[in-house]
Formats: sequence, structure tokens, C-alpha cells
Amino acid sequence: CSSAPCQNGAVCQNGVNSFTCQCTPGYTGTFCESEIDECAGVICQHGGVCHDQLNNYACQCAPGFIGTQCEYDIDDCASNPCWYGGTCVDKVNGYSCVCPKDVVGRKCEIDFKLCDSNVCHNNGNCTSCFDESNNFCDCPAGFEGKLCEININECASNPCQNGGSCIDLVDSYSCRCPTGFDGDNCE
Repeated sequence: CSSAPCQNGAVCQNGVNSFTCQCTPGYTGTFCESEIDECAGVICQHGGVCHDQLNNYACQCAPGFIGTQCEYDIDDCASNPCWYGGTCVDKVNGYSCVCPKDVVGRKCEIDFKLCDSNVCHNNGNCTSCFDESNNFCDCPAGFEGKLCEININECASNPCQNGGSCIDLVDSYSCRCPTGFDGDNCE
């Protein structure tokens, strides 16, 4: 053992004209020179990938799975994502909602019965509650959103020229012009 032949922190034991290396966990070989492949024989399930570590291994799971060997499907329904009494069906890395009568949408978020009481803001009219653009409400000019709750900012396009200040109004705007300029857009 005087030549310190053992590697990776192994303890050398003298024998009669010989020596033996007692390897630290994770190493093997006459001189403890080889790292043990802890992934040998390990099966990470559902497409997981095994990563060898010193005296251990770790499975990197595919999306939607967890566990030491990726054996568990993540319950995507645990957060109760379905609205208005929808039933959640867990899938691999996702879910779907089975909606009750008069309710539609990916999360059962659109309830046709809401039209019974007008839920629309800013004098919007609840129509069929659902059309190609997924709006609940038919919004008056100047408003948008599922419930007509968003006032469209007509100043977003910066219509006022020559340093004029834009004042957003409902379905229009007004420009406050600097001295020497006038007109609708301070032109």
C-alpha cells in the first residue's frame, strides 16, 4: 500500500505480497478506478431518461410524469380546472373537461344560462353567449372582452401629431394640441 494504488478515496489494506482496495460507495475495480453505473438495470418508465450519479441515479421524467422511476401520471385534474360543474378527465400531460348541458368551452367556462341575467358590462347585449370569436356579449362600439369589460384605447395608435396629448374617450379620442396647432389631430 506504500505506493497508494487505491483511487477515489478507497482504503488500502496490506496483505502478504498483495493489497486489497476497499472502495468507497459508487466505485469498483481492483484499484476502485471505475464508477459503478447505477443506471444499469434501472428502467425509467414512460419515456424517462436515467442519469448516472455517484452511488445513485435519477430519472428525468417525460412531461406529465413524476416518481423515482417516472411511474406516476401527474393528476392534472387536482387543481379542479373545469368550471360550472364540468367533470375533469385526467390525461397524460393534460386534461379534458366534460361539460354539463348548456355549458361549453375547453374548461366549461361558458354557461349559456348566464344570458338569463344580463352579465354584460357597458350596455353590452348577451346574445347566444358563444359565437365564432368566443365572446359572451355583443359589445357596443368602444368596448371589447368576453363581458364588454374592456374600454378600447383609441389613443394606442398615437393619433395626435406635433406633440399633442391624446385623451381616450368611449369609441373616440380627443387631442389637446400645443400652442400653434389645432384640428382633430393637431395637424
